[in-house]
Amino acid sequence: MHFHFLTRFAAVIVVIAACGCGQQPRAGEVPVFPITGTVTVDGKPVENIQIALHSNGTEESAKQLYPQGFTDAQGQIKVSTYAAGDGAPAGDYRVTFVLKDYNALARSFTGPNKIDASYAAPETSPVTITIGPDQPNDLGQLELPSN
Repeated sequence: MHFHFLTRFAAVIVVIAACGCGQQPRAGEVPVFPITGTVTVDGKPVENIQIALHSNGTEESAKQLYPQGFTDAQGQIKVSTYAAGDGAPAGDYRVTFVLKDYNALARSFTGPNKIDASYAAPETSPVTITIGPDQPNDLGQLELPSN
């Protein structure tokens, strides 16, 4: 009898946990779309390139959000808005890139930018992307020059 209770209890816990899984937006959140792409500097993938998406649009919801992220060790882009790697809301964006040394003591990125400065500002970065449900949401293979 005790065994049947534990089995049923475990089954209920599994069902409840599974219901909580998924990418459904919470109240007040706009839908986001994952972004793919790879960044290399001088032909090599580089970890911890800081990526920021700056909205070109006029939608108030897009202006208030600041999708950003980093590259991993293989140069793969990971952009987040609400949760790690969830992507960015639909819209047109100018994409910026910054690569600085990580200071573990200060827990921040410090020093000069190691990528050409034109990629650091939304006014000068040549990289753009359109994000949406009917878009590829892919930056492709980007080769950035070092300083």
